[in-house]
Amino acid sequence: FLLFLLLLLICGLLFNLMGALMAIPLFGMSFSELFTASATAATPENAAFIKYYQIVNHLGMFTVPSVLYIRVFMRSGDVEMLGFKRLKFFSLLASVLILFAALPFTNRLILWNASMHLPDFLGQVEEMMRKLEDSAAGMTTLFFQDTRVKGLLVNMFMIALVPAVGEELVFRGVLFRIFHKWIRNVHGVVVVTALLFSFMHMQFYGFIPRLFLGILFGYLFVFTRSIWVPMFVHFINNGTAVISAWYGQREGIPWEEIDSGGSEPAVAVMLSIIFVFVLLGLLRKMEQV
Repeated sequence: FLLFLLLLLICGLLFNLMGALMAIPLFGMSFSELFTASATAATPENAAFIKYYQIVNHLGMFTVPSVLYIRVFMRSGDVEMLGFKRLKFFSLLASVLILFAALPFTNRLILWNASMHLPDFLGQVEEMMRKLEDSAAGMTTLFFQDTRVKGLLVNMFMIALVPAVGEELVFRGVLFRIFHKWIRNVHGVVVVTALLFSFMHMQFYGFIPRLFLGILFGYLFVFTRSIWVPMFVHFINNGTAVISAWYGQREGIPWEEIDSGGSEPAVAVMLSIIFVFVLLGLLRKMEQV
């Protein structure tokens, strides 16, 4: 575990440095301009640089260290348990169906989490978290201002593909195997890795729905025994949001309305929960055949 954390730190620092050095010729920036652009809030003027830096940092913090750890330090038996050589079309199809079946419940969690308030004595903490949330929302809105097809493709790569691969390699890949050796209970490992997955995003007002998705991705990995499945479902989840935001911008619909979740009736939420459990049970049985 400590070795993996060290690898994350080293790769993150190296990619941060390399990304900065490469940005100088790519964007025609000096060191001082580079520092200013990375330290100030995202604006339309530095949006391309911010997107570039997001991609480079994510690759350095998640994808590259995970691949290195799996290839160099992980035992062959543990690598085999990740199921890189195991993939069924049925598994992908069923898992995406489960993701969409969970939407009413996920949307209700989004609304509930967004309306939460901390006790009065934690008022300053809540204010700080609100500012972080607003900053993240502002950056997201900026990313989606480009309504060209090129802008859509860049956002799909940055927000859907790169996180889906990198984050699943870390949380359902490396950390899942590490914690499984300690906890010895697969349900406990699913919950712990989902908690870390949600906490990593540092967004309190999206913590609970993201925790639920982390748990869902974890069980999809456990039942299908293939890391490709949570990667694919993660990509579909993020990609759907990207396409919705892109289309919304083209039609003049504010991102806040798209991202606020739905107000589905209680019956739809209950049916969503039932369908998710039933479909997960069917997926588990089919994978055991």
